[in-house]
Amino acid sequence: MHKHLSPLAFAALAGLAQAAELPTVDVTDTHVSPGGSLGLDLPGTTGSRLGLTPRETPASVSSLGASDIAERGLTRAQDVAVRMPGVTEAPAPGNGGTSLVARGFAGHNSVAQLVDGTRLVVATGTVSYPFSTWPLESVEVLRGPASVLYGDGAIGAAVNYVTKRPVFGAPQREAFVSVGSFGTVQGGVGLRGPVSEVLAYSVYLDAEKSDGYRPLMDTQRHNYALALALRASRDLNVTLSFDGGVNDDARYFGTPLRNGVLDGRLRRTNFNVADSVVRYDDRMLRAKVEYEAGGGVRLRNETYRFTADRHWRNTESYAFNAAGTRVNRGDYVEILHDLQQTGNRFDAVFDGHLAGLKNRLVAGLDWYSTRYLNTSNSPYGGASVVDPYGFDPGLFQSPVPTTPARRSTLRTTALFAENALDLGPHWKLVAGLRADRMELDTTDLRTGVALSKRYTPVTGRLGAVWSPSEALSLYGQFSTGTDPLSGALSLPGGGNTFDLTKGRQAEVGAKGAVPAVRGEWTVALYKTEKRNLLSRDATNPAITQQVGQQSSTGIELAFAAEPVRGWTIDANAAFLRARYDAFQELVAGSLVSRNGNTPTGVPERTASLWTAWRFLPQWQAGLGARYVGARQGNAANTAQLPSYTVLDASLAYEPSRTLQFALAVKNLTDRDYALSGTANVRWLLGAPRTVQLTARARF
Repeated sequence: MHKHLSPLAFAALAGLAQAAELPTVDVTDTHVSPGGSLGLDLPGTTGSRLGLTPRETPASVSSLGASDIAERGLTRAQDVAVRMPGVTEAPAPGNGGTSLVARGFAGHNSVAQLVDGTRLVVATGTVSYPFSTWPLESVEVLRGPASVLYGDGAIGAAVNYVTKRPVFGAPQREAFVSVGSFGTVQGGVGLRGPVSEVLAYSVYLDAEKSDGYRPLMDTQRHNYALALALRASRDLNVTLSFDGGVNDDARYFGTPLRNGVLDGRLRRTNFNVADSVVRYDDRMLRAKVEYEAGGGVRLRNETYRFTADRHWRNTESYAFNAAGTRVNRGDYVEILHDLQQTGNRFDAVFDGHLAGLKNRLVAGLDWYSTRYLNTSNSPYGGASVVDPYGFDPGLFQSPVPTTPARRSTLRTTALFAENALDLGPHWKLVAGLRADRMELDTTDLRTGVALSKRYTPVTGRLGAVWSPSEALSLYGQFSTGTDPLSGALSLPGGGNTFDLTKGRQAEVGAKGAVPAVRGEWTVALYKTEKRNLLSRDATNPAITQQVGQQSSTGIELAFAAEPVRGWTIDANAAFLRARYDAFQELVAGSLVSRNGNTPTGVPERTASLWTAWRFLPQWQAGLGARYVGARQGNAANTAQLPSYTVLDASLAYEPSRTLQFALAVKNLTDRDYALSGTANVRWLLGAPRTVQLTARARF
């Protein structure tokens, strides 16, 4: 498994190498669990801004590097995240197909997704970038409230997609081509290396085309990641990058259930219209400056601009009639997103001493402005009745024209600080604080009504790590966070009287090594509360109040090892109890308490396993299993999405050090399972068994 160092450590190595007149080289991962997702002694970029290792961080951090991602045949970015402890998916075309669930909290408003530490603002519950794993160096996950690092919308977890950057050492060239089931063809090329002693580049391009495993699921994707690094001096580094993708995605919104049961004859039917559209065009331009000021002071600044153009035109609701003979289609929806996010993040890192004790401090300013235009045919009229067994898709027809609906602007300015103090040879105290000022302005372009809201959340965390030996660390942490009540660029219910949802978490855990099997392990116990949910007034159902609360209590376990040379194991499991503590739901004009029920879409049991065996010098076999427990389909807990277990397998042959052929089979047993959906009405089914043959080359 190979990983890049953090940009800061890489810059330091570059300066030392230049002084010695030797080329800078990539560092090979030497942690004690090959093929694992722990890497307890590798400096990370997600759990802390101070470059702490997971062992030094009083929180739950996991990561998976590029070589392990390739070994498991994972081509979609979110498929890497759901291999981490307690992280599952809740995808739908309407949320970009990227929504995740962690620690009892679901959706983009609670599980933040970032690119190289930059938070992607959520527009009406949607994030559509990144998609491909080809340009990624690693995927890192910080579980639990992460608002002190990344701001609003990260009570459940933060997922950071770390991209590959230019190198000044030996040039690296790689490529792959893949063919698979359902007419799937993929390919990519990656090039990076020096142009001169002061200039280096990286180019990563990939594309995918597929016919899909049901009608209207044909896809075409083109992704790119380009970067240029300037080493202006031993102390100053500048990196310019341009990343993005154009994805014409699958147009599948689910399969209706007949009397609450999946009809096997409809497994491959798509009930969307023939001229449906799901298209994303995302682009990110960045300029990053790193400066070693001397005396243990480092300055970092990143300026970026992210744009997203999205277009949906579909019929999104399907349900059988009472007789079970016809399917009623509704929600003829056309929506366009025009999103621009511009920001700048500056911080200063101070390595020194405080009262004679080693101390590391980072303090900075994070600013961004997001402009968003929503165009739609709301209130989404249109309906049709179709024969499910002699299906004619028809065309999109809406009685409501598609016109600009809402314009929103979100301006956020935040001051943040994080500090790590070594209290002694075995104790470390880590603390963080963030103060945000958020200004949200929304205008209804059809009525002219304008609403504004100001938020000033302050979030923090305080934790301690005790390492009595090199093989064991114990930690405890208390942290707080905030989530938006709805998409970050819309006010809940069109109102401006509600505050952000607030969360807090207490967590204790242990991390350790088992040298006898080259292994590492972690265990975490936590309790998280999320307050200020919207709930109905018990005396007047027409009034919505901010009094609701939900909580989760759980334990997460992870283990990675190489018991014998050539045989690796990476396993994790999560068990939690998620509940609505205070929640009133309006049902047929009356309020019904859902206190004590499990929140919708949240599995309380998950597990993941990957094991690989190099049984001959040139051959390696892999087997994976992923279990997701049952999820409640409504707040009343009267219907469930069933649990599922998906098996994957791979076989790889390396005729030389520079060439590999790999055969991967996903969903080995060809199981039907629901990724998400409305229980008893409609399921969004996962992919059937797929076979993929890939050739990878380094040259």
